[in-house]
Amino acid sequence: MNSGLDLTIAVNGNYKQEKLEILKMAKKNNAKRDAFIAKLLAKMTLEEKVGQLLTFTRRGAMLTPSTIEQITKLHCGGLCLEPYAVETCKNLYWGNSQIDKNFKKPEGYFTIANNYFAGKSFGISITPGDYTKDLNKLQKLAMGRRVGIPLHMTIDFEGDFKNDYMSGGIRQFPSPMGMAAIGDTKTTYQIGLTIAKQLSNIGVTQMYSPVSDVNINPRNPEIGIRSFSDDPEICAKHVVAIIKGFQDGGIAASAKHFPGRGASDTDAHDVLEVIKTDKQRMQEVELYPFKAAIAAGVKAIMTGHSIYPAYDDKYPTTLSEKIIKGLLREELGFDGVIVTDAIGMAAILKQWPLPQACALAIKVGCDTILLKADDESRSQCFFGVKQAVEKGEIPEERLEEAVTRLLRMKYDQGLFETAGKKNPEKAQAYAMSKPVINFSWEVAKKALIVMRDDKKILPLNPKEKMLVIEQRIPYEFCGKDPYMHQHMFCEDMVEYSHNLILADTDFAANEDEFAECLELAKQVDTVVMTNYYARIVKTGTNKLLVKKLKEAGKKVVVVTNYPYVEGTTNEADVVVCNFSATPDSIKAAVGVLFGKIKPSPKTKLPINLGVQKEAPVKKPASSKQPLEISYC
Repeated sequence: MNSGLDLTIAVNGNYKQEKLEILKMAKKNNAKRDAFIAKLLAKMTLEEKVGQLLTFTRRGAMLTPSTIEQITKLHCGGLCLEPYAVETCKNLYWGNSQIDKNFKKPEGYFTIANNYFAGKSFGISITPGDYTKDLNKLQKLAMGRRVGIPLHMTIDFEGDFKNDYMSGGIRQFPSPMGMAAIGDTKTTYQIGLTIAKQLSNIGVTQMYSPVSDVNINPRNPEIGIRSFSDDPEICAKHVVAIIKGFQDGGIAASAKHFPGRGASDTDAHDVLEVIKTDKQRMQEVELYPFKAAIAAGVKAIMTGHSIYPAYDDKYPTTLSEKIIKGLLREELGFDGVIVTDAIGMAAILKQWPLPQACALAIKVGCDTILLKADDESRSQCFFGVKQAVEKGEIPEERLEEAVTRLLRMKYDQGLFETAGKKNPEKAQAYAMSKPVINFSWEVAKKALIVMRDDKKILPLNPKEKMLVIEQRIPYEFCGKDPYMHQHMFCEDMVEYSHNLILADTDFAANEDEFAECLELAKQVDTVVMTNYYARIVKTGTNKLLVKKLKEAGKKVVVVTNYPYVEGTTNEADVVVCNFSATPDSIKAAVGVLFGKIKPSPKTKLPINLGVQKEAPVKKPASSKQPLEISYC
């Protein structure tokens, strides 16, 4: 793997000219493909073309009328897989309904079936083999449509808490920042390749990764360790490496969130932010990894929902022709698929109703819309785009250009040849194979840093009585099986010592849990606890509990996934950062606590922490309040 050429091109002043020359040299005369797609396009109705532009969420792993009709009646081009939850029209997206109450139903309007299960119901634990069978059923439905176009199956699988399939023993890996900490792009490539093979064997065709944002704001609530680094060169090297790994493994990579949200102070799921930075800084920092990704041949780029006045002071990227067409297509020369981030985020929804936003995104140059919804907004967005084409707001040439790009990607991945069908036995065997299991473990052991141990408390003495406090990872985001569950940290601690008091708390302990933990701590001198950070959990972390335990005179040992102060705290005596609350990373961190695993001297933080200010600590929640979590 050689990324040097890509990076040289990305920063060279003659970037555009050199990139065009390379594209001309590399471009193949694929007359057979183009003829196939032209013939297919000629057969497609307007409805079928509009449907190809829409990627709906497929939650759970259960076939329902709602799932079926997304495919057969709304003609969707793809599904975004979230097996950890259940599909129901009672789900909200980050607390918001995406239905446009003022939508005027056009002639011929129809809705599709809904499910009325309880909102935020848990999905099931499903093995790679069984999940392959499930996705094969969906592809069979798609191929049974009039024009027989397979689905692209997309997923988020970034590492740490942003893995949307985590059950059945599927091997997970540290966050991108953990990969960069290891400091070896060959390892990053191999991680990408291994993830891609696991998922492509199941039937996944597109990855909503890598995060290519340069996290220059330590207080960024959305990006954080999802970024490789705060250094654009480090980001670019690892972005290129993992893209090549994904795509060599048969999955189309999607660099996100263009043109970069690393400087953000907010989460686009909550607000529309104006990122005020000039073009020169953006060229040198934010855009640097994206230019490298384009030079490396990334198949897709996902847009971010922020306003960049340097390029467009009115519209966020997803709705900006100046950025989509002017910057990404014309200046940077990207000719792959442009996918929107979830269109229902508050950054869009608070100003543009979804049907209007979908139509505008297609009009300005996006090729496919990601709509995470289980309700009537699916029909509204379908008809919103269809109406825009019928009224001439979206030129037919723009519609066909977008559909053509999507069909090319499917063709190039061999989906028309295989009908998207995969072998369940092969999927199961690869995911459970010894090389995959061993590689996951080796990576977890490398992505470890002891960030603090001034009092030389490590290694822990297994004969000393200790209190262990584990945050409960939201059940939706656990595998719900022996490999990944809510008490992995406690389970791993017992491997080394039986002289333990085991306790757990919400992600941020509530009032009753505070009182219980402080009472239990009276029996010990040392408390060992997790202090994970997850952007989906709005109540925060357990840093206040760390502070209270220190005030009670206890030695506090913390394992965190987050090297910023929200994870490390200012009070803990010992901090081990493992960059991920996934099974192997947790097990490896516990090994370090007891001195059985030695952190690699080559592993270094890929960020400059500097002086950090802690965010205000939230008051503990009442024990009667439900966990405040946002994802759907």
